[in-house]
Amino acid sequence: MICSYSQAHHGLHMGKRALVLTVLLCTAGAAQMSTPKMRKDEAKAAPKKPIPVYEIALPEDNDYQPLPWPKERQGDFIENDCIGDGNLYVFTSDSGLVGLTPKGVVSFLPDKMTDIPHPNMNSFWALHPAISASGVFFSANGVDDSKVETATWTDNEGQEHLTRETKNATLNYIARFGKDGTYKGAIRVDGLPFIIYEFAAFDSGNLIAAGLDWNQTPHTALLDANAHFLRYLDLGKGVTAEPPLSDKNPMAVLFGRTFMPWQGKMLVLRTFASKARMYEIQESGEVRVVNIKLPEGYELVELAPTDKNWLVRLNRPESKGHRPDEYDSLLEVDPQNGEPLREYRVKSPDKLPETVVSCFFDGEFLGLRHDMKEGQLKVVRGTAALDVGEIKKPASVSHDPR
Repeated sequence: MICSYSQAHHGLHMGKRALVLTVLLCTAGAAQMSTPKMRKDEAKAAPKKPIPVYEIALPEDNDYQPLPWPKERQGDFIENDCIGDGNLYVFTSDSGLVGLTPKGVVSFLPDKMTDIPHPNMNSFWALHPAISASGVFFSANGVDDSKVETATWTDNEGQEHLTRETKNATLNYIARFGKDGTYKGAIRVDGLPFIIYEFAAFDSGNLIAAGLDWNQTPHTALLDANAHFLRYLDLGKGVTAEPPLSDKNPMAVLFGRTFMPWQGKMLVLRTFASKARMYEIQESGEVRVVNIKLPEGYELVELAPTDKNWLVRLNRPESKGHRPDEYDSLLEVDPQNGEPLREYRVKSPDKLPETVVSCFFDGEFLGLRHDMKEGQLKVVRGTAALDVGEIKKPASVSHDPR
């Protein structure tokens, strides 16, 4: 049996320290191994055991410099990411991507992209960079001045105006940064057999990308570190082949998909109606598919970065469109069989919008807290303990994800 745990949350990435094994779970596992096997009809009739619930306590970590965050942004979703390097990356509308590190705040700005003519990072896809052990990667556009078409026109008052048409002059790049904010250069991606809409980097620097070809067919492909095409991947219907019949728009296949680095591999979570499926992709192109066994009433939203078992964020369908506290609940899933293992919730009163869980690494959760009084985002770090109120036990037990 496995007595273990894993944890974290988005958007944005982060963590450090080992938690303690849950004695309750190990004991239950040992007892289960010594219990006589039930007949198949008895097993079907037996009620499922409730999923253990753990509370996450997240005190502030003063080793990180706070990030200014106006009170007016209270309730805004704090898009963030972490990958286990001790940094927490935050996406802002004015400054782009910034990294909160123990050494200070690091910025990743387009004015560093000196090898891209007229660099532009204002597209939706450019605002969602890929972060991995190999660096920070952005989608960026440039303009080839030699291909810009100009035209002169006169208004009703006789004034002449010059217009510039850049449709045929747009250049597409992937811009590369070190995690310390150092610019590493850009690579052109205009020669690919499809247009990249989303991509991620393996630890080696090789890439995986999703996009549409010229016939509007969705694809997922492996690229080398210089963005040269290697081959398409077959991840199954609804992911990289034809979109599901309910999705007439091929873009629906791309939106909502997020590549998540995990233990040297890449994860893609896709939900189909009430079903959820995880695609575990190795750098070699080998794909393993695991069906997630969703508990009744659970709606999976997205993956959370972790170095242990899979972690998925939860939402509740009965919230009627309002973002409930359970949005920052996390479901721990067994990577081998898709079985739910544990649920994690932010300990009250540290609930949204004040606190966001970003990820789980090295035995700790890392996240962000919006201090509205001081107008700052602060890094928080902590561990989880069994919610005794949920299981009506007299004492809590520290838990250590394996």
